[in-house]
Amino acid sequence: MRLPLTIALALLLGSGSAFAQTRPDLNGLWQPQYTPDLTKAYGKELPFTPHGAQRWKNVDTANDPTGFCLPVGPARALQSPYPFEILQTADRVAMVFEYQWTFRLFYLDGRTPPADIHEYPEWMGFSTGRWEADTLVVDTVAIHERTWLDTAGHEHSDKLRLTERFRKTAPDAIEWVVTFDDPVFFTQPWTITRTLRRMVPPKDRVMSYSCEENNKDVQHLVPKAN
Repeated sequence: MRLPLTIALALLLGSGSAFAQTRPDLNGLWQPQYTPDLTKAYGKELPFTPHGAQRWKNVDTANDPTGFCLPVGPARALQSPYPFEILQTADRVAMVFEYQWTFRLFYLDGRTPPADIHEYPEWMGFSTGRWEADTLVVDTVAIHERTWLDTAGHEHSDKLRLTERFRKTAPDAIEWVVTFDDPVFFTQPWTITRTLRRMVPPKDRVMSYSCEENNKDVQHLVPKAN
């Protein structure tokens, strides 16, 4: 029998009642603040290197990786119009996304990324985290360079490092502050702030998403005219 993704991850993480909750409780179903173009959140053009500017100038949405059912990557997943669920324990935090039916896993047990992690990049990267008072700080590296940062087509290299800070500002709101650091595409690190809102009934679970089934997107992805 195939277990739903949320149940399987809960078993992997362990029971949330097995430890004393001493940190802010992030568990629940959350809605990202939809951000299809990062320049809108940043408030100005991104600080491109010449290489980054050229790639942005020539970006072709016909190459959108999600059109080919590839995972969206960590930044884009948290800016999508689809909800996700947080499963939190003492030494793990998982985010289960409805978008592309995938997940992120944050290790809070003090480990560091494997020495060879950059030889085997992951679609969601490798994430380690720690608590700073009431804020969960997450560092993510080895993010597959084929992912995009947003729907508009902002790209990145395999040198991208994300630093995210999750802080509850209200019972039903999480402030998400993310810094993008990629010396290949950007001249300096840059930061945006978004708000994650708790979903309320009748939306009470992450639903199934199957991009591969009856995917009609690829036939509409027409290369732009030069």
